[in-house]
Amino acid sequence: MRTHGRLLATVIGIVLVMFSVPPAQAASAAGELDRYWTPQRMRDAVPAAGGPHVASTQFDGIPIVGQLFITEDGEDKLCTATVVQSPGKNLLVSAAHCFLDDERQTNLAFVPQYHDGQKPFGVFPVKRGQIYLDDRYVQLGVNRGADLDFAFLVVEPREDGRNVEEVVGGAELGINLPFEHDPARLIGYPGERDGPLDCVNKTTRFNSPEADIPGSFLKIDCAGFSPGTSGGPFLLPHGDGFQVFGVVGGFKTGGDTDDTSYSSYFDDDVVAEYRKAVGESDTGHPVLGNARTWQHAKILTSGHFTGDPDSSDLVVVWDDGELTLYRGADEQTGYFDQEITLARPRSVWTHAVTVTAGDFAGGAGDDLVVRWADGELTLYPDVNETGLHGEIQLQPPNGLWTHAKSITAGSFTNDSADTDDLVVGWDDGELTLYQNVDGAGLHAETQLAAPGGDWSHAVTVTSGDFTGNDNYDLMVRWVDGEVTLYPDVDEDGLHGEHRMQPPNDLWKHAVVISAGSFNSNGWPDDLIVRWVDGELGMHTDTDEAGLHAEVTLVDPPL
Repeated sequence: MRTHGRLLATVIGIVLVMFSVPPAQAASAAGELDRYWTPQRMRDAVPAAGGPHVASTQFDGIPIVGQLFITEDGEDKLCTATVVQSPGKNLLVSAAHCFLDDERQTNLAFVPQYHDGQKPFGVFPVKRGQIYLDDRYVQLGVNRGADLDFAFLVVEPREDGRNVEEVVGGAELGINLPFEHDPARLIGYPGERDGPLDCVNKTTRFNSPEADIPGSFLKIDCAGFSPGTSGGPFLLPHGDGFQVFGVVGGFKTGGDTDDTSYSSYFDDDVVAEYRKAVGESDTGHPVLGNARTWQHAKILTSGHFTGDPDSSDLVVVWDDGELTLYRGADEQTGYFDQEITLARPRSVWTHAVTVTAGDFAGGAGDDLVVRWADGELTLYPDVNETGLHGEIQLQPPNGLWTHAKSITAGSFTNDSADTDDLVVGWDDGELTLYQNVDGAGLHAETQLAAPGGDWSHAVTVTSGDFTGNDNYDLMVRWVDGEVTLYPDVDEDGLHGEHRMQPPNDLWKHAVVISAGSFNSNGWPDDLIVRWVDGELGMHTDTDEAGLHAEVTLVDPPL
């Protein structure tokens, strides 16, 4: 396996706070690094560990691409980086795996067009605490996070006070471009040479065959790209300059042979990190993140978990098993103001099939009921921002409950206003109401719809009080895109229906829906929709007259 950066078992979080360094300090740092990286020391640095092939040629390089010099535990190491266009004219792009040990790294310096021990444009120090890489890459590691192997680095001016882009120019970021380009150009700094390699060949799409390295990657066959080339750019001509649309990394941190190199695909996740690096929000919503992330949201449910009775919180189960709580807030804050991890990725929650929130345990806040892949039904009482607090088995693993396609909680009976009733949609079309569910189990069962009917075509179901009379209603998205409201569901059955959307292609792409109280009217009548492309929207004040104002919580992909 070809690695380009030594990895720690324990990863220190990346500090994302922008800060400025006085010019005198910046000049001092640049001068100190210029003196440290002597021609001999640069020659002696070693690579950072961490189809038909086209011959590569050693050359003197181009100004926008250079070598990153890093000291780690007293050993001098190498990666490659490229200047990208930015408002501050001080930004590089490289591979994330070069910087997972950043707390142990010192003397980080960028030397544009380094060759033969020469520093033709001087030395640009990398700002401490301003290396930006996706948090998920840190959490998932170099294999499961391989499609996120990119990083942006903010650099100080060189000793005369000039920024790097002012001196050498910069490449434009190429986002969401095709995988296939013929020709494309690859540049990188192998550790055993005293200058960069240049190669021109076609790029292709490579779909990882390995389950623990998911994703699609850029691939190029170029001979001799050995350790040290990590972070080297995939370039396309663009106007008078270049677009950079990948960096050596991704699949097996760039490849397990010197003659084939890979890159993570540059998409909206790259845009998100770029915007962090230049001090911008990626969507205008600082907590929720971007559409690429939300494409992995498998289950949504809403409830009161953080103590505010007037504002619902959102719980999300991600397809990697992470469980996240988003704390509700007012409209001015963007409806959510904090992200809280309740379970880490690769947890047991990868086996959760459907989840709902309600007040079953009678505590201060809401609880979660989960139907697992093996048919077990579990109650997690009093979930809050400090985590999960025990569990109660309502049903052991069994064959019957593996057929429960959807569950949603609400107040569907007249005996109390507690949201402790469960409506269950079965895969044969039966619809069942369980009344007054609590820690002792499931109680009275009422059939709302018989097997074999229309409910076998229900794709996603949620509940809320859309008709405003303290009795909960069901909202259903059907396989043909129709959206239907069933008002005042109770033990006596379904009482009519309101068509919110006729059958249509748009709503076929509504993957998950959930309802809660997210705006100031205090009713659980706001419908959140996660679309197939990762967009997250909310229809506020939904009622039997239809879906009304729509708020975009997460923008669609660019």
